[in-house]
Amino acid sequence: MSPTAGGDWTFAVLYYFATGNPAGSLILDAQGNLYGTANYAGTYLYGMAYELSPSAGGTWTETVLHSFDQNQAGTDGACPCSSLIFDSAGNLFGTTVRGGINDTGDGTVFELSPAGGSWTETIIHNFDCHTDGCAPNAGLVFDAAGNLHGTTTNGGAGSCPYGNGCGTIFELSPQSGGSWTETALHSFGAGAYGAIPFSNLILDAAGDLYGTTSKGGASQYGTVFEITP
Repeated sequence: MSPTAGGDWTFAVLYYFATGNPAGSLILDAQGNLYGTANYAGTYLYGMAYELSPSAGGTWTETVLHSFDQNQAGTDGACPCSSLIFDSAGNLFGTTVRGGINDTGDGTVFELSPAGGSWTETIIHNFDCHTDGCAPNAGLVFDAAGNLHGTTTNGGAGSCPYGNGCGTIFELSPQSGGSWTETALHSFGAGAYGAIPFSNLILDAAGDLYGTTSKGGASQYGTVFEITP
């Protein structure tokens, strides 16, 4: 959508997808390239991460950075629904709702690293749908120390009237050697705190996290919450 001199806006479709459902929002890099994810797309139809690059004449070229494959010996994620984020080194991070090493395919957090014109995927966490939650629909946010924070829609330690757990808030902390340690900061359950978070978290200057839940609360229609270290 581009503003015109008279106060109107001009609408243009930049790219038509042949397969897939792009559910997450987009991000821009310094060169003006767009990055996102699409569900049920890519080589194996388990989703993809993609880049759209602007060309002369107003056209955009798509590059598939990674095609997710749930059948890849249980080691890859599947069905990304979230937006991506960059770290300071230009690596991309995101989540998948399904896939991973667990038999039930409880979702993953992944990293995509650029190298020589291609991108290498690393799964940095596999969810198990117990205390650490499962099915992360939302994207991630970095804090000042380089820790990642996000939410899962299901799982966790709380008692839940809506099914297999009411979701969690989690933190992933980088360790020496490239591994990451996951900590469940909060498990949602029945009651006033809300349940089933689908949204991204945001971080204020004091390190407090804010988000929403789609269910629960005093009227059972969802909440806005703050979690404070």
